[in-house]
Amino acid sequence: MSLPRPARALAGAALIALAGLQPGLAAPRGDRFSVSGKGGPFIKAVAGRRLGVDAVGGPALGLASDALKRGDYQAARLRMPQTEAKVRALLDRIEARWPYAKTQPVTVRMVGIDYYSAYSLPDGSIMVGLGLLEQARSDDEVAFVLAHELGHIRLGHFAQNAGRAEKADETASRLGALYLIGSTAYGLGRGGSVGGALAAAGAKAEATSDYLHFLAKAMVEPTHSRVQEDEADALGFDLAQAAAFAADSASAQVFDTIQADQETRKATQNALTAQLKAQLGQLVNADTAQSFLSGGPSPQSLKQGLFKGAGRLALGFAAARQEDSGPRHRSPQARKKGIADYSADAYPGGLPLRDEQTAWLTQVRAAREYQDGPATVAAVRAAMKARGDGDPAGAERELAKAARTQFASAPLVVNEAARIRDDLRDTARADALFTRAEQSPDQSIDGYLDHARMFYRLGRDDRAMAILRQGIARFGADDKPFISLEVAVSRQEGRVGEARAYLDKCLAYDQPDLTKDCQEAAGELARAQPAPPKRALHLPSLPGLPF
Repeated sequence: MSLPRPARALAGAALIALAGLQPGLAAPRGDRFSVSGKGGPFIKAVAGRRLGVDAVGGPALGLASDALKRGDYQAARLRMPQTEAKVRALLDRIEARWPYAKTQPVTVRMVGIDYYSAYSLPDGSIMVGLGLLEQARSDDEVAFVLAHELGHIRLGHFAQNAGRAEKADETASRLGALYLIGSTAYGLGRGGSVGGALAAAGAKAEATSDYLHFLAKAMVEPTHSRVQEDEADALGFDLAQAAAFAADSASAQVFDTIQADQETRKATQNALTAQLKAQLGQLVNADTAQSFLSGGPSPQSLKQGLFKGAGRLALGFAAARQEDSGPRHRSPQARKKGIADYSADAYPGGLPLRDEQTAWLTQVRAAREYQDGPATVAAVRAAMKARGDGDPAGAERELAKAARTQFASAPLVVNEAARIRDDLRDTARADALFTRAEQSPDQSIDGYLDHARMFYRLGRDDRAMAILRQGIARFGADDKPFISLEVAVSRQEGRVGEARAYLDKCLAYDQPDLTKDCQEAAGELARAQPAPPKRALHLPSLPGLPF
């Protein structure tokens, strides 16, 4: 079955990169920590490596991560120069204990998400979630987390992963999971009380999926092997203790907090997934669908199509959970035990007894800039929740709290304000807000997609396509994040040849999730295409996980 107005986006698979064992490491068994400290501190054992150097001897700057290249992390970017400078100063204290050459500079960027998390990127950026600074109990915790991420950069993990990462590429699809949900209801549900109910149910389901998507994609961490994660833990421990931080107690507290943070995230995702299922149930209520779609597709066909898309959504977000994310991190408790065993072996004489410090964290939190950050994050999250509850007016009230901070002009805030106006059918104001966000260097791919989707739903296809063109140009002419919506827009406008050309290009990328999205966007056009060649299925590993 094919319905006329496709719509919603879903993030696809993240790259999976595995690295071989390094000298001085034992092969990992089960959940056992793989770095041995019996030969002394790990930081000394890596002296013979070609640190941060790729196969041809150049610095590890050539591999641009998908997150950086496509700007996914910008969905929650907050420019906080004062806070970033203070984090940088703490990092400098740690990095001063690195005894080898530094192959590239390191920068710090803040991410407006309440996750207890940080991650590094191949260009030397360390992305720090505001939740790390909010939930940390001491400077020592933050120091250990930063030292871990510095370890990935200085050990050359990105260069080691480059070959596999470049081949894998990250599927950028975001349209297909709710292809039959939001815009179908929005487009069809314009007349009468039944049509209005259908449109309202679709809008709520779409908003809930927006919220889930944001939680899964706000921090786009590259994937390392478990051996590399263990190396970063060990090196982070060495650097933190050498910089006079309480590495033993702080690392244990870090892993305990990660465990609690994971449980909180899982509960939130479960609640939103249950809400989405309930909203889908409302949307495919047989009586409503039959009354509204009389003479059209059967309610059962509508239901099958909707839940097929929802099933893909549920699988995608399930993969975002750490326990389903492949070879990256061990469980927090396994990491806690592993680093404790490593410490006992690497420092048999014991480490100095140190009290954990809080002076740096207290100073960071006292600044107005910092206080505005968590307030903004909380307001945006509350607005997203209100939208999913079908309360755009309430969402606007919540978001007004962010508008009173110095981050009122950040795309994180402005894009959400535009989505609320779109929910209220105020297209002119929504358009102005999206356009304003696009003037910022931090505008995200999702902002462009949602702006184009709004005009697509209204049948203003030329305007939708113009926005897609702007987004593609902004992100290095990489059209993968946009191509399924290009298929849908050209098909809706009746440009069949153009739609087929976009579909052919999409299939040529040979990425399973992206292929599904483009085929759904093409509708009956896709059924005339030859089936794409079969290939091994790679399970998605979505980001947004703790360091």
